[in-house]
Amino acid sequence: MGGVKAEIAKLLKDLERQGWRIKRGRYWICYCPCEIGHLKTVHFSPSDPSYLRNLKGQLKRSTCWKEGER
Repeated sequence: MGGVKAEIAKLLKDLERQGWRIKRGRYWICYCPCEIGHLKTVHFSPSDPSYLRNLKGQLKRSTCWKEGER
């Protein structure tokens, strides 16, 4: 499971590079910098093996996040 945590950390850094504000609470709470103000919560240690893939899909579909952009 350490690999998933590392991938989540990379995703959070990518969000920060794109201007997202990230706050740690019960989960990571990610705030989009756009006018709409998208919000996404990210679990610290997900139990679903497909969590990261599903999370990236949700970010692509319903927020301003673009994978790999800076």
